[in-house]
Amino acid sequence: MSGRALKIVGLVLGLVILAGGGYLIYNNSARVDKPLNEAAFPPTLQSLSLGQVVSGPQAIGMISKLHGSDIKIKQGYIAQYGGQQGQIMIWISESNNVSEAKQLFEIMDRKINKAGQSASQSADGPPFTDRRTFTQNGLNVVAVKGMDMENYYYQAGSKVYWVAAGGVDPIKTLNEIMGAL
Repeated sequence: MSGRALKIVGLVLGLVILAGGGYLIYNNSARVDKPLNEAAFPPTLQSLSLGQVVSGPQAIGMISKLHGSDIKIKQGYIAQYGGQQGQIMIWISESNNVSEAKQLFEIMDRKINKAGQSASQSADGPPFTDRRTFTQNGLNVVAVKGMDMENYYYQAGSKVYWVAAGGVDPIKTLNEIMGAL
């Protein structure tokens, strides 16, 4: 092959790689920040039935109460799944943009760490223990134990998720939720 032909092949190959990378980035961002509404919650998770989904001002108020102050979010969702073998709770805060969601996640993480450190010196012990981090489906996830459940929280796009699973496989639950929501 001539030098000119090699340059053309290299240029075409570079464009294909660039286009493929752009597609993957676009496709991943669409997956992470896909629209959410009450109908998006699957009817079952881990063979547990969806009990109810709370959204709108009521959910925002409940989420703010957990944070101990009003938080700046545009939408909130709280879903409960249950059955004889266990339960799953999902709390989702949707911010106006990715930056606000990241900030909310960081505030939440600091509060959980602080509560764990200060409560470890009390007779009751910390509300959450065994904090660890890992990557799941390309997202950074924090895991803690508490309330007799395995709890995971993470930020995906403009949303912050809290998933609590008890009596079911927690990683399988997390994967199902990440795939569905």
